[in-house]
Amino acid sequence: MYNFTISFNSDAKKPMYEQLYEHIAGEIRERKLAEDERMPSKRGLAAHLGISVNTVETAYEILVQEGYLVSVPKSGFYVRYIDAPTAGGEFRASEEERVPNEKYRADFRTGAADISSFPYATWVKLSKEIMYANPELLNSGEAKGDYELRACIAKYLHEFRGVNCSPRQVIVGAGIEYLLMLLCELLGSGRRCAVEDPGYGKIDLILRNGGFGVNYVPLDEGGISADELSKTDSDTVYVTPSHQFPTGAVMPIDRRVRLLKWAEAADGRYIIEDDFSCEFNYSKRPVTALQGIYDSEKVIYLNTFSRTLAPSIRIAYMVLPKRLLADYEKRFFRYSSTVPRFDQHTLARFISENYLSRHLSRLKNIYKKRRDALTDALRSARYPIEVGGDRAGVHLTFKSPAATDILALSERHGIKLYNMDDYYFTRRASSSNTLIAGYAGVNAEDINYLKEVLSRK
Repeated sequence: MYNFTISFNSDAKKPMYEQLYEHIAGEIRERKLAEDERMPSKRGLAAHLGISVNTVETAYEILVQEGYLVSVPKSGFYVRYIDAPTAGGEFRASEEERVPNEKYRADFRTGAADISSFPYATWVKLSKEIMYANPELLNSGEAKGDYELRACIAKYLHEFRGVNCSPRQVIVGAGIEYLLMLLCELLGSGRRCAVEDPGYGKIDLILRNGGFGVNYVPLDEGGISADELSKTDSDTVYVTPSHQFPTGAVMPIDRRVRLLKWAEAADGRYIIEDDFSCEFNYSKRPVTALQGIYDSEKVIYLNTFSRTLAPSIRIAYMVLPKRLLADYEKRFFRYSSTVPRFDQHTLARFISENYLSRHLSRLKNIYKKRRDALTDALRSARYPIEVGGDRAGVHLTFKSPAATDILALSERHGIKLYNMDDYYFTRRASSSNTLIAGYAGVNAEDINYLKEVLSRK
């Protein structure tokens, strides 16, 4: 009866019941246990292997649930036939390949946030109050997102970004990527969309996967221009006018107006405005969002709370022009919202009770100090460096004829900086000699260390 034995690894992270389950499942797949063969009793196998009955019972329960064994009342457990492949050696479940996580003493990446500044106590307090007082939120909500949050977003956008919209025009989703995929489906494949070059590679990928053709438009110090855009056959353009990624360019008002005129010049043209890092503008008078310059039916507005709260809080929003709204409601009204309702209502209160505005004010001061410290560190370097992209956002660009040497030196000392050339879609004839350093996810110690390394003789 006891024709198999297993040696348990007491140092393994897997519990003993899981090790036993995997061993028996493997025996069944490899035909070492015959079909309809009766398994040892739980007590008998436990005594044979020197383990607890509970361990055997748990392993048997999993094997029954997954179809390896059949439980026959008052008789015992029997092996089921598994039509598993036997050719090519031992049957093994494939392991997911994991990208090694390189460790740096200081990583100046751009996608980070200062999670130490996250208002934990306030968020937890609001979450608990929402959860205990609103059990009905366990039911499904509105496809666009619950009205309470959409109304808060519409009010917030009007007050802080000059965006003109009603709650009905606001669509809430789990990240800009998801909303952009919806938008591609709404607008229809076969479009030609212009994107900024250099730019954000993920946007290019989503547009292509959505059936769009992509035109890459070169930038200057003011971002994308309507003149360059007009040289393409684009009917859509994706822009980040508040703080272009990765160049850091802020689009001036006259160029924004010309971009709007380009969209108005032909039917079916749209501007997708990703208001990237608009919350972190260090100018005395931030430029109004494109959507709010005048009541244009040509601008689709996108933004997210991932950059202002935390990257893992996947709550983004899209403001649709009224001319697209009816089509959206007709085609997507059966879709389910991708954002949990408890999170939606927690965020709605976080906005309406002014916690968000206070958090942003505090975070802006923190980031401004880091920007200034990082600027000082770069300008103190023994290399000639020209700092840019410092009007807004949470990253700087810096140009130097010694960019390659700076990258190599930083790497040797465990500092991760980023090369602007990696963000170009089209090949360049020569290097831009420009590097990128994000400062949202680093601290004063990291910046001082970079300053020390770059200033060494």
